[in-house]
Amino acid sequence: MKKRLFWVAALLVVLGSLELAVYSRIKPPQKAPPRMTGTHIPEEMLKDQPAPMPLPPPATRPPDDQPRPGRERKPAELTTPTPTVEQLQAAVKGANVIIVVLDAMRADHVGCYGYPRDTTPNIDRLARESVVFEEHFCQFPHTTSSTASLFTSQYPDTNGMVFDSQDDLRYGTAVVDPAAFTMEKGLQGAGLATHLFTANLCASPALGVGSDFQEVKALRKSWRYQVGAIRGRRSRGGPGLAEVPMRPIGDLLPTVAARLKPMCASRFFAYVHFLPPHIPYQAPKAYVDLFRDQHAPGYWQGEAAFSQVWLRTSGSAATFTGDEWVNRYDANLRWGDDRLGKLLEMLEAAGVLDKSLLIVTADHGEGLGEHRYEFHMTCPYDEAIHIPLLIRFPGGKGPVGRVTALTQTIDLLPTIMDLFQIPYPKDQVQGRSLLPLLTGESQRVNDYVFARTGGVYPCYVVRSKDWSLLLYRGGKLRALYDLWDDPRQRYNVIAKRPEAAAAAAQAFEAFAKAQRWPPLDFVDPKYQPPAGRERPTQEVSEETRRQLRALGYLK
Repeated sequence: MKKRLFWVAALLVVLGSLELAVYSRIKPPQKAPPRMTGTHIPEEMLKDQPAPMPLPPPATRPPDDQPRPGRERKPAELTTPTPTVEQLQAAVKGANVIIVVLDAMRADHVGCYGYPRDTTPNIDRLARESVVFEEHFCQFPHTTSSTASLFTSQYPDTNGMVFDSQDDLRYGTAVVDPAAFTMEKGLQGAGLATHLFTANLCASPALGVGSDFQEVKALRKSWRYQVGAIRGRRSRGGPGLAEVPMRPIGDLLPTVAARLKPMCASRFFAYVHFLPPHIPYQAPKAYVDLFRDQHAPGYWQGEAAFSQVWLRTSGSAATFTGDEWVNRYDANLRWGDDRLGKLLEMLEAAGVLDKSLLIVTADHGEGLGEHRYEFHMTCPYDEAIHIPLLIRFPGGKGPVGRVTALTQTIDLLPTIMDLFQIPYPKDQVQGRSLLPLLTGESQRVNDYVFARTGGVYPCYVVRSKDWSLLLYRGGKLRALYDLWDDPRQRYNVIAKRPEAAAAAAQAFEAFAKAQRWPPLDFVDPKYQPPAGRERPTQEVSEETRRQLRALGYLK
């Protein structure tokens, strides 16, 4: 008996030693760093990175790199008679509101925006019954920030939805102020039931937006795919990373279909957010085969104005390079367009399509290496911030045509409120109603649009019809592009056109001072944000973090 007890005790000692050895090798849980105030990034994020340096422009202009035509076009060219405000309001009386977003859909890959490939046949058909806004821009090429600007009609530095580093997502996320006026609040107050359907968790209350919707349906299985093969930097010009099998992402359509009948029982506002063409580029084979092994039309690869500024904290998002990268994106876009087409068929069969104001847009675009940027959150060029916008009036009986004036995401809320004659707090809303463009009352509503990016080197874009000024945080790195002579934004002409840069910088300074958290550190290296003005935040669950990793937002 004593011998047995001895061996039991010995065995327990051995097991205890093994347990201690195992646990001694496990790192203690990371402690969340102090929450950032204002717009500053901790210095440790930059300590291993060389400082950005100016890069020389291309020595010669490629044959297909030509000035942009159409400088003398009118701000609005309608093929239907110019309506009055009263006629527009009468056209939507009693109508539903449907906003459809294709995540990461860049405007220059859409057929009705001039792309030669057949990537968007459903959008192109819709364009023939809609107003197409050709120069439309998002406020931040990040789903959460852009969606927050859509719902609040506020810039990110006023609604607080700024994402500069992964710590903003890993330890807690910004959240829209519950007291803020939102699109869903306004429409609900006018008697419309509000529904949010999303295949991207970044456009949901889990990440701080859409909390005012009465019904939220988020696909929590949309991101369950293998991501180990998309880590690490992509070698420029080298072979793409090996394609790996991935589990299919979720389809949002069955979720919408299941709720369609009860939703249509009364007037409604539906926000429908499809994931394609966002990564992962895993469209079904039938869509991939449409463009496989083809030369991507107009595709080019160049440089940003400065070295290092394209760095992403979560590594590479691209599993392909060159033409095949674009081919896979276009296949994903065609897949997303097909989802839109199926949704329109469902709405028509339910008898509500022609009883609804239909808006089709994107939250942001996608960098495909044109300026070395991959993905979108860090990219300040048109490939990431120039997005489509189509507005179709009920029955397709409203104005039809094209608008070339500058518009931006925050302009949609006041436009919808004015159409439905819903009062809203003009001191909180920063966008401009687009109705004056449709009625001919005004030729422009914005002299400039402003977009902000995140990442290691955040940037503000100050964009007019003629110029795009890039202002990197710290106030020392600046680039200026002539959008008519250089639509691809390849030649930094800030030294040659200082007066244009000064005018845009002056407009930005006035804009920055009007924000709740003034981003003046983009023009003034010595600026320090006021103490004690932290942005409202909420905790992020481990399940949400896992899904953000799958989307490439976290390591």
